[in-house]
Amino acid sequence: MLKQTLFPIWSLLFGIAILTMASALQSSLIGIRASIEDFNTTATGLIMSSYYLGFVIGSLLVPNWVKNVGHIRVFAAVASLASITILMQSVVVNPWFWMLMRMGTGLCYAALFIVTESWLNEIATNKTRGRLFSIYIIEIWASQTLGQFLLNLSPPSGYGLFILTSVLISLALVPLLLVRTPSPTIHIPEKLNILSLVKTAPLGVTGVTIAGVTSGALLGLGALYAKSIGMNVAEISLFIGASYVGGMLLQWPIGKLSDRQDRRVTILWVSIVGALSAFIVPLGGSLNNQLVMMMGMFAVGAFVFPMYSLASSHMNDQLRPEQILSASSGMILLNGVGGMIGPLAAAALMDTIRIDALFWFVAALNIVVSLVALYRIHYQPAMIIEDQGDQIPVALTVSSVATAEMLVDADSSITPVEESHEVEIKL
Repeated sequence: MLKQTLFPIWSLLFGIAILTMASALQSSLIGIRASIEDFNTTATGLIMSSYYLGFVIGSLLVPNWVKNVGHIRVFAAVASLASITILMQSVVVNPWFWMLMRMGTGLCYAALFIVTESWLNEIATNKTRGRLFSIYIIEIWASQTLGQFLLNLSPPSGYGLFILTSVLISLALVPLLLVRTPSPTIHIPEKLNILSLVKTAPLGVTGVTIAGVTSGALLGLGALYAKSIGMNVAEISLFIGASYVGGMLLQWPIGKLSDRQDRRVTILWVSIVGALSAFIVPLGGSLNNQLVMMMGMFAVGAFVFPMYSLASSHMNDQLRPEQILSASSGMILLNGVGGMIGPLAAAALMDTIRIDALFWFVAALNIVVSLVALYRIHYQPAMIIEDQGDQIPVALTVSSVATAEMLVDADSSITPVEESHEVEIKL
């Protein structure tokens, strides 16, 4: 059954892989090039935060665009714009201009992922949706890892990697437009109340938000950190790639463990190990041992990146079935806001203290999660393990569509939404 679903959409999955590869390449490229151009750390943080601002804006605007002109036109338009924004950054090297272009890139990628993920959901059936989106998540992690190694194909100081990124985005457009599939229908949650999420699952809200802060800081400024301590391009690609590999390999076993015990306990020990892992990288730097630093980044990816999946799954455990679709958009919004805060806060610390403050910041945030987890474990009775849903693996780049549909698939009692409603955000 799954093979019959996958074969007709191979070109769609190929397009998603190319898009994700281009996104990972672009993120590291911008960080390295900003260092080469002598942008200060704060300016680089602003540039990286702009992506998440654009992604949040896009997540709110794109559903209406799709509703008005359809998936194919939106995809074609934003892919073209994404291709343009990266090329323009190679032409006009100015931090304020790069902030604007980076925000445009975030908006475009929000649209691209919303369109492709809703397309996947339309193709999937109730029997294949969970496995199909699992394959999709694995593909995204693998593509993000491969994207790092494309940094070695051309010097970041030139135009080559900017052009390559643009070409990859344009290439992804071709197979997706050739897929002979009816235009899918996007389902938009009816209402979203952030305060209700906080009251219902404070640990989930804390974990989802801090996951955005840490991933935004690490992925936005990790390449800048590596460049600042003297790594060459090949070493930077291995340094960042190690974190993706760690996240890809350990997210599944950590998630399975969380399904077999009180999920708060898993969040507690993962956050503690994540905090300790963050100190390995600067330790390796002080020892002038790159192998230790690479191992540290692997550990950071393994125990810091899965936090979003764990926290969102914990939040899902606390919700009624009819609340899940709305809550998924709330999680994406909180994660996106965290992604905006992360590079800005980390950059300020790196400027005012020292470059290693990036990892101290990540460690401190994981300690905050562990303290909240301890408090909730102590004061809130544990949920019966059988009442917990399955842990939902989530990559670092997904839209609310994928998250919502995987959460819905985790509870087959939810009735599919038949008509769209505008999102109402209550802060």
